Amino acid sequence: MGGGKPPFPTCNLISLSFENEVEWLMLWTSSVLVVTMSEVTISHYSFEHRTAIRQILEGIGWAEQYIVAAEQNAEIFSQDPSIYGVYVAMLEGSVVGFVYVRLHTWNQLAQIEGLAVDVSHQRKGIASELVEKAETFAHEKGARGIYVDTPTLNRKGRGFYEAIGYKFGYEMPRYYEDNLDGVTYQRFFDNG
Repeated sequence: MGGGKPPFPTCNLISLSFENEVEWLMLWTSSVLVVTMSEVTISHYSFEHRTAIRQILEGIGWAEQYIVAAEQNAEIFSQDPSIYGVYVAMLEGSVVGFVYVRLHTWNQLAQIEGLAVDVSHQRKGIASELVEKAETFAHEKGARGIYVDTPTLNRKGRGFYEAIGYKFGYEMPRYYEDNLDGVTYQRFFDNG
């Protein structure tokens, strides 16, 4: 291990020095255990997750009308897995995020109809894992692509979708409310 340095690139934000290989190995082993214990799992939604979905959306600041719709959608969508995927992200036994995805058979496109992650767990890759699960659902159903609608004012969400490779599709005036336009982001699987 030459010079007590780890055999992988180190983060520029943290400077560590190791007196010997045993000290480095102890730190590396501890890090692996922490990562393993904090692993996020994606599973199918069940009714017991309904309260957690409400709490996540309240914490984000969603309006009550949208929270109620999300709760209703979870129940309705979970009853028909042939065209809907309803998934939750679990971390240490708690729901920390969710995604709803729907296959539109008329055009063979899937639509992410709901995506949210608890505020205290954002920017940890959970939303990306949920979107990946939605894309897997779409692939398994034979979709040719996937899209998502979000309010034009949702800069954080728009930035997220752009960062993971979704392309701007179009803007929809008055989509959510009279004074709240929507925007669509798309990803086609054929790279066309």
